[in-house]
Amino acid sequence: MSLTRYKSLRDFTKTPEPTPAKGKEKSASLEFVVHKHHASHLHYDFRLEMGGVLKSWAVPKGPSLNPSDKRLAMMVEDHPYDYRKFEGVIPKKSYGAGNVIIWDRGTYEPRQKTDSKEEYLLKQLKRGRLTIVLRGQKLNGEFGLIKSPSMGDNAWLLVKKKDRYAGDIDVTGQDQSVVSGRRVEELSQDKIDLSSAPKAGMPKNVRPQLATLTDEPFDDVGWLFEIKWDGYRALGQWDGRSARLYSRQGNGFSHYKPILESLRRLEHKVVLDGEVVAVDAQGKANFGWLQDYGRAPKGQLVYYVFDILWCDGHDLTGLPLSRRKEILAQLGNVGLIHYSDHIDGAGNDFYSLAKSQNLEGIIAKKADSKYHCGRRSKQWLKIKTELRQEAVIGGFTEPSGSRKHIGALILGVYGSDGRLHYIGHTGGGIPSSQLRLLRQSLEKLEVSKSPFSESFKPNAPAHWLKPSMVCEVSFSEWTSTGHMRQPIFKGLRDDKKPKQVVREMPLKTKAVASKPAKKNPASRVDFSHLDKIFFPSAGTTKGDLVNYYQDVGEYILPYIKDRPHSLLRQPNGIDGDSFFQKDVNYSPPDWVKTKAIYSESNKKDINYLVADSMDSLLYMVQLGCIEINPWNSKIEHLDNPDWCVIDLDPERISFSEVIQAAKAVNQVCKELNIVNLAKTSGKTGIHIYIPLAAKYNYEQTKQFAQLLANLVHQRLPKTTSLERSPKKRQGKVYLDYLQNRKGQTLAAPYCVRPTPSASVSAPIDWKEVNSRLNPAEFNIKNMGRRLKDIGDIWQPVIGKGIDIEKVLAHLD
Repeated sequence: MSLTRYKSLRDFTKTPEPTPAKGKEKSASLEFVVHKHHASHLHYDFRLEMGGVLKSWAVPKGPSLNPSDKRLAMMVEDHPYDYRKFEGVIPKKSYGAGNVIIWDRGTYEPRQKTDSKEEYLLKQLKRGRLTIVLRGQKLNGEFGLIKSPSMGDNAWLLVKKKDRYAGDIDVTGQDQSVVSGRRVEELSQDKIDLSSAPKAGMPKNVRPQLATLTDEPFDDVGWLFEIKWDGYRALGQWDGRSARLYSRQGNGFSHYKPILESLRRLEHKVVLDGEVVAVDAQGKANFGWLQDYGRAPKGQLVYYVFDILWCDGHDLTGLPLSRRKEILAQLGNVGLIHYSDHIDGAGNDFYSLAKSQNLEGIIAKKADSKYHCGRRSKQWLKIKTELRQEAVIGGFTEPSGSRKHIGALILGVYGSDGRLHYIGHTGGGIPSSQLRLLRQSLEKLEVSKSPFSESFKPNAPAHWLKPSMVCEVSFSEWTSTGHMRQPIFKGLRDDKKPKQVVREMPLKTKAVASKPAKKNPASRVDFSHLDKIFFPSAGTTKGDLVNYYQDVGEYILPYIKDRPHSLLRQPNGIDGDSFFQKDVNYSPPDWVKTKAIYSESNKKDINYLVADSMDSLLYMVQLGCIEINPWNSKIEHLDNPDWCVIDLDPERISFSEVIQAAKAVNQVCKELNIVNLAKTSGKTGIHIYIPLAAKYNYEQTKQFAQLLANLVHQRLPKTTSLERSPKKRQGKVYLDYLQNRKGQTLAAPYCVRPTPSASVSAPIDWKEVNSRLNPAEFNIKNMGRRLKDIGDIWQPVIGKGIDIEKVLAHLD
């Protein structure tokens, strides 16, 4: 017997596995051992002493006591006799790297009585048919090993023979070592290096990062690709004392007790992100089984974990995904907790494989991305192999023909108007065994009127429901009327809130997966870090910001050109550090215009950046300026502003009061024949501008604004304030007229603001200043379309200015 291959595959200076040695003296007893081996995949190694070595077979699913099970056993290289005592960790980058325990051991003999046991067994081995009797701690009785050339040159089948030891019990459920009592996942691991992650307490009630739906797969070396599991998204945590498993909405999954037990067996304190799945014997997910698990357990639960957010007192969310997955892999598989692996770069092939296996889809993740709790990101993308949609159940119809209990479910989704919109009926896919129970649940929600915003005629007598149940359906396509074609019921989704169910439209992968700015070839700006996330909640990058300003630059330029700028720089996005820079105290590119302006407060010249072109605007964006803050005056008349401003700034008061204050300003202006324009601040306020055409200096402008603010305050004394101190104006709208001082700046019209939704300071018509006004509705995604639809309504602000003398005369 040869151990040449065994030796050639191993570096014995690194692996603790035994080196080949001379076999034992011949004796009457032959030994067997079964190793449980967690390498790249969990499997069992079945080894029989024969001819001084251990003849070895890898059994992926492990031995079975059921005679009807024919377990595949792939014959591998011979192992040395001393290997029967080996239990430990084969180090990384070694052949067979992973954990090994002695799952079972004992003695064995051929079924046939003979004086030359080994000689007889070797003849049977050569013939490809062994029948043996095991006497172990877990395996006993007759077993057969039969060669199966049709399945491969080294393929055998391991079969239990019918005897008193046979049965239906899953013997692999006895998962401890018969020597140490440890499970394979409990062997000591290499110490996890967490030095690059900051220390932090364990986060509670984490909301997971969400992926953006896209239309097609792609290849990219900077991305990782994972299986999209068909189950429930779940956060798992173990703090050393208690385990918790909960949904993306924070609802407990306490009925998945086997997974909670697996969490308690972890060696490290962790917060994990993954998917709870119920699988069949072939490992295929069955969502219906998962949904019914608390009532009628079926299949095997698995918690596939694909991310780790916190470990042993360290916050890992700021580490790159690739590093987080390295740490996660070090935890190993523990009970029902399985590491969800990935492939690098080859998204198209991985998608094809997922489709051939009838999987739900794949997830693409940027390898260097951080983890953004509670936010939908474009650095995580989901690509589905079939169209799926969550839907709110707004009613059901009576059955017809032989069908019982329910005809079809009437489905809807919520629109941007907050109303439920009809998207179709589905009756297919609901298991007949669930129809009665489902109807009983739905009848408890019956209401007299349809919850849908549209009027439509169901195809059978209908029962209308309070829209509080959510299901998931697959379908072939959306029709031109916004309905699903051929929807098939997949299961109820009690992990989703009805109000969050909207029509999910895939973005174009090319527009999401790659982030190049649409740079004008003639532009002189040298952009960098365009794929950096600036708005984590919206998944919006610096490249998206550059593209926006290039698209709407022609509209912004008239209001920022030839003006000094105060630069609010946020080079790492809205969640990073920010700082104001007025003084360009370095050497910018030669084409960047600056202006030295004497500062009374600093007693020196300040070198301001002056916007004079599209390149100037884009240069500020490259510096990390999300918003653009110009002076009220141009460099040719620095002391004379082009407009007067009243900034409505609320302090702990509803936006409806801001609306009332804005209307009051407008009414005062109308009575005095003053042209005035409104724009949202992009946050919680409203800016009102009055054109002056640079006819008055800053002091005159400020006094005029103060006069108007006083007139408004007299009309709304309970809800407005002129107090500068925020402490003294709580619960009021501050009528800020001090924005009319030299050097003061406000966000420019059409500029983006550093808010989670990437909102925009939007000029609005006075007809839009009403109870329906929502500043957050104007954002980086839709402002370009709005400008194309209505044009630039802000132009009068730089037109003919008002005559303050006439206004004052009118007041007198």
